[in-house]
Amino acid sequence: MAIDGEIAAFLDQYRACWARGDYDGVMALWDKDEANPIYVAEEADPCIGWDAMCKYFDGNRKVLARTTIRTWNLQTREPSPGLAIAFYEMQWNAKLAASVGGAIMGGFNRVSGVLRRKPEGWRLFHYVEAPLAAPVYVRRAAGYVVDPDFRAANKD
Repeated sequence: MAIDGEIAAFLDQYRACWARGDYDGVMALWDKDEANPIYVAEEADPCIGWDAMCKYFDGNRKVLARTTIRTWNLQTREPSPGLAIAFYEMQWNAKLAASVGGAIMGGFNRVSGVLRRKPEGWRLFHYVEAPLAAPVYVRRAAGYVVDPDFRAANKD
């Protein structure tokens, strides 16, 4: 299987873990041999090291009732054998737990990750979400509030 297909299959596992709320499963997709993994989510301070990542995911267990992730535009590079760089765009959707208000929210990110090939498959050790700048985000989001019928009738 070409690296594109391998990384796409890895992302399938990653998305499935998030959809199940399986944060242990998400953590299992990380390279346990990495001394200081880096995880940068848009809504939190950078997590550097296993303790920070465990604290972040333990927090998710308390505040997230459900999460889904959709990805597209996957681009991969293999700068050396067994090392992969992945870039993709991502839509995330979340429902907060009732204990923190139960709100539904979502957003767009660009993601860059670096993975190592391990005997058990590709594993992350560096992950960074890059949200759009506020003016660009607002401009894009404005297009999503238009009714689909209106959009279809005004494609000129």
